[in-house]
This record gives sequence, C-alpha cells and structure tokens, in this order.
Amino acid sequence: DAVKNSFAAKFSGATDVKWEKENSSELEANFTFNNASVSANFKLDGTWVETETTISADALPPAVTTAVNAKFPGAVYSKAEKIEKPGGKLLYEVNIKVNGKNREIEWNPDGSIAE
Repeated sequence: DAVKNSFAAKFSGATDVKWEKENSSELEANFTFNNASVSANFKLDGTWVETETTISADALPPAVTTAVNAKFPGAVYSKAEKIEKPGGKLLYEVNIKVNGKNREIEWNPDGSIAE
C-alpha cells in the first residue's frame, strides 16, 4: 500500500500501470504518463528510487548527442531514456548499436559518462 500511495501521489493520471518486482527491495511500475512510456521504481516502504521516461534521440541534450557521436562515430540510436533520481539528479541512458554491438550507456546532461 505504501508503494501504491507514493506512486499515486507522484504520477496522478498515469494509465496502463503494470507492476513487477525489480528485486528483493524494490517494485517497478511500467505505465503511460503524459503520452510517454515510463517506468518508476519504489522501495517497499514507498520511497521513490528513480523514474525512466522514454524519449526520442532528438530530445537528448545537445551535449549528450555530441559526446555519443564523438565517442562512437556512426552509432545508430535505438532507444533513449531520461532518468530522474532523488535530489534532482538527471541522467540520460542511450542505447546504440556500434559496429554490430549493442551498447547501453548512461550520460550526465553535460555529455560526460555517468559513473
């Protein structure tokens, strides 16, 4: 109940909500919010952990796109997500294909690779 209450407060208006167990201490909701595909993780006590929103590659910050293209010339973008974490932390996960290999890398908004 704590998780569902926390979710309802943060994502009022979410539709097509599907819940799954992320791991032994977190639940993940996959849903539609503001016409976007979103997933959000919560600890079992209802504490919000992170939100991942699918975005188009065109919606990536220019610094991220520039960094990806410089580090991985010829990369083909397959998926991009904006990741929000507590404290206003923002990351971008970029899924690309380079030389036939799939890569999934998290970037800071300034174009540096997230640790």
